[in-house]
Amino acid sequence: MSRMATPLTEQDLYEIIRKQAEQIEQLQKRIEQLERQQRKYAAPHSRGSRKAHPKTAGRRAGEGVFTYKRPPAPEQEDVVIDVPAPNTCTACGYVGELIFKRNDRAWISDLPAQTVQITAYHVPVMVCPQCGQTVRGAHPDLQPDQRGATGHRCGPRLAATIQALHHEVGLPQRRIPRVLGLTTGIRVSQGAITQAAQRLARDGRPLATHVESLERELRAAPYVHHDDTGWRVNATQAWVSTFRSAETVLFRANLQHTNVELRAVLGNAFGGVLVCDRFKVYDSHTLAGVQQQKCLAHVLRNVQTVSEQAQGKRGRGREYGQRLAEVCRALMALHAQHRRGGCSLDEYRQQGEALTLRLDALLDRRPLKTPGNERLRLGLLKQYRQGRLLRFLVDPDIPPTNNAAERSLRSVVIARKVSQCSKNALGAQTYMRIKSTVETARLRGQDPVDVLINLRR
Repeated sequence: MSRMATPLTEQDLYEIIRKQAEQIEQLQKRIEQLERQQRKYAAPHSRGSRKAHPKTAGRRAGEGVFTYKRPPAPEQEDVVIDVPAPNTCTACGYVGELIFKRNDRAWISDLPAQTVQITAYHVPVMVCPQCGQTVRGAHPDLQPDQRGATGHRCGPRLAATIQALHHEVGLPQRRIPRVLGLTTGIRVSQGAITQAAQRLARDGRPLATHVESLERELRAAPYVHHDDTGWRVNATQAWVSTFRSAETVLFRANLQHTNVELRAVLGNAFGGVLVCDRFKVYDSHTLAGVQQQKCLAHVLRNVQTVSEQAQGKRGRGREYGQRLAEVCRALMALHAQHRRGGCSLDEYRQQGEALTLRLDALLDRRPLKTPGNERLRLGLLKQYRQGRLLRFLVDPDIPPTNNAAERSLRSVVIARKVSQCSKNALGAQTYMRIKSTVETARLRGQDPVDVLINLRR
């Protein structure tokens, strides 16, 4: 006969109820958090807790250049107004001639009432006396089909400015006609803006050739950042990929999200380092020969997610995530310190070896009891053994995070939220080509408007 279980006391029952209530509260918070993450149309309004020591606004001490708005040069002044001298003291009320002390200077910059320059072309239309064929005069500034209802078109600078407003500034095409009307008085339709963009980025045109040259530059770059974000083409799920090197940015719209689209840009013989996150696409066997640097910022977010799941649990589950996050932050801080010139290359590698030993002890160890921590450990251990976590310690020129690619995608994410994305494949191709040209110009310190003007000819 089996022995009867010890009966629970009233105190034991109260303790069980208390623990269950705490667990229910934690699960409810977790459910609410997951539901917020599912609403992809907007980011959470708060991170849940305030920072103990938030950063102050403005420029950091010792970083950047302190400056102010410089006064215009004398040759830039269009109108000069002499202000009458005062004859009343504002302090004591004295009325009479005051003693001259100095002349202060002030300026006001404003838009003139009309800034449009309209150029009329008188194009002769001749008739051949032999065959009766109509022959029309040609001019470098005019298109062959520029006649009749389409005879009035935008000039090079206006057309380039319109595309910069849409692809660089992020104005929706529907808003651009109103902005032009307010600032210049020019009237242009949304359809004209769309057609001008398609003509500019058409296959075989200089801009399309320029984008192809950007792809070749990426294949020869020492490292390339890559990331994706959601998009829609003709109401169908799609993705926008960004490829960014030190001097080049490229955007591509794809209907699939696989390694095929990645290799279509970088090629099968890419010899640089691919900086990316831990998405499964990058673990494809077709990319086994590509050197990779996994984003440590993504690793930190993974650690934070696992730590949140372990909240309220006893034991060393939370301590493991804290130690792992501490090492990742120290690695990123070391790289930033070296880039600022705070330590020599020998010091950088010496401190990197010490941090590598700490990371090795956290990853290459016996299995962990917490399931979330164990999954994270195994995933990071796989990348660590393949040399994809600490490659930036060998070559300091390689960034330890994929922040550059994420910054490149921010304007695309905003465009997705304020538009319907792309109506068709032609619209997606047009947007990505002009966007690549504009963002590359910005990265290189060039004026996107001037670049678009040169590629329009």
